Amino acid sequence: MGIFSFHKNREKEAEERAFRQKTEECLAALAEEMKQGRAVLEKLSQDVRQAGSDVRRHDMALEDCLEALEEQQEEESQSRKQIRKLEAEQEKLLKLLAVYQEQLWGMKRYAGQKDPAWLSQLELMEKAVGGSRQSCGIVWIEEAGVQVDYELHEVIEARAVSQEQMDMQVAEVYSPGMICRGTVKKKARVAAYRLEK
Repeated sequence: MGIFSFHKNREKEAEERAFRQKTEECLAALAEEMKQGRAVLEKLSQDVRQAGSDVRRHDMALEDCLEALEEQQEEESQSRKQIRKLEAEQEKLLKLLAVYQEQLWGMKRYAGQKDPAWLSQLELMEKAVGGSRQSCGIVWIEEAGVQVDYELHEVIEARAVSQEQMDMQVAEVYSPGMICRGTVKKKARVAAYRLEK
């Protein structure tokens, strides 16, 4: 019985050793997996922190862009208001200039019939401002004897004519028109020849 018992003890010790060794190997493997898991978690945590930092940085940059865009839109709005104001003022000045031109033109017409000396003074005055007027892109529509252009002329009287070459020509200008930078601001009021049939 003694040998049998001794043999059983050795088997039991061998089994315990094998069990302990297997348990230690399992624990070592588990510890290694936990170590790797902690490393992965730490890496993920760093990535999340970095992503959060990137998101905050992008949010701040986006806010800066939005603020700059709002400022730019406000500046554009102010510029558009200023442009509209300047355009309205320009229209008023052009109307005033048209009134002065029409008065001067009427005085020239009258002086041409009544006082030629006064006419030459008016022509000199008109010539003196002619360069400034042209540099502003302003052209008067006041020529008789040209073909009627309905974009430039408002025909308020038709005069019968027998010569075919004079048909639809401006016979007389009653009130001059004005072109400013290629845009007709005021049509000339004219009498035009019409061929008699």
